[in-house]
Amino acid sequence: MNRILILGARGKINVEDALKKLREFCKDCQIFDASVICGEQHIKAAYHHAKRAFKYGENISNSLSMEVLLYVAATRQIEDAIKFAGAKNNGKYAFLFIGKKKNEAIKFVEELGLKLDNDLLKASLSKIKKFGITEKELKSVNKSKYADLVLEKMAMLAIKK
Repeated sequence: MNRILILGARGKINVEDALKKLREFCKDCQIFDASVICGEQHIKAAYHHAKRAFKYGENISNSLSMEVLLYVAATRQIEDAIKFAGAKNNGKYAFLFIGKKKNEAIKFVEELGLKLDNDLLKASLSKIKKFGITEKELKSVNKSKYADLVLEKMAMLAIKK
């Protein structure tokens, strides 16, 4: 199994240029808008769902990196996934590195001119609500499990295919 690494970073980048450099560095790696990332487990779960989709021929997109983005956003629509969870020029990013050593990934992020900040990856109530999680759903679980509602929504995406 490939080693996966998640890093949070902040700063200003040209997203299009950064994605191009990322594809040259690592074909299946991805950059997300950290303002919708609900913990490292959010991206890790999306990666595992995406890998499984390709394994069983249930993938929606043609690339693993895009499939991961679809699962992170918990949608089947590529355009919606890009708008919702794709990297934006807001200065808050989450990176998924596949098969790269930690020092290589850190160097890549720093060469983009970004500052590492894994606090950007932490789940929050405002992030969770961006996924359309209702008050009723929130009341059904302990506060410590709120982020699990996002993971559940991603899992439902796999079932609905």
